[in-house]
Amino acid sequence: MNDEELEPHKSIMKSGGYRLDDTRFSRLKQWHGVLFQLISAKHYLDQLKAHNPDLGNLEDSYDVMALLSAFILQYSKCFTSGGKGQATLDERRVFASDGEALAAHKRILEIRHNLVAHNGNSDLVLANIGVKEQDDRFVVKHFLTFAIPLNELDAFELALEATYRHSVLALNKHLDSIGEKLGKIVLLDEA
Repeated sequence: MNDEELEPHKSIMKSGGYRLDDTRFSRLKQWHGVLFQLISAKHYLDQLKAHNPDLGNLEDSYDVMALLSAFILQYSKCFTSGGKGQATLDERRVFASDGEALAAHKRILEIRHNLVAHNGNSDLVLANIGVKEQDDRFVVKHFLTFAIPLNELDAFELALEATYRHSVLALNKHLDSIGEKLGKIVLLDEA
């Protein structure tokens, strides 16, 4: 996007007296990506949990796979290498005292590595080739079944909540540090 295209967006952001990218708060900007990723991951997971599957409907399967993929990718970005100046979470610190959430976290990353981001071997995909022999030919048909891990969504939510709690605590430490340095309380406008 160029400056001309961004100006309407920036005008809205500046309304209410906000100044963009105040250098005194530059350390907080690194957390923007993590917070966005966690909030959007929660959005996709909530949609997935509320969805009533329409078994046999291919379009519904694509929609559900898209929700699962969006959740997996947004969540896992918090733990994979980020761009310059972006925060990346350390699973050892996030899940230090929560083995159940850690197990769910590892499962989320396993799905990312073997299905969503890369083409590996996943227990969520059943690929078969059907062969029908006829008198003068063979007819080959590809069959593909995606299994959405509906029974694991609550566990995924535990991992997401643990990650969110860790991130909020880390962000609050930054806010407190900046507040001490500037001599004022620093609050987030959550509107």
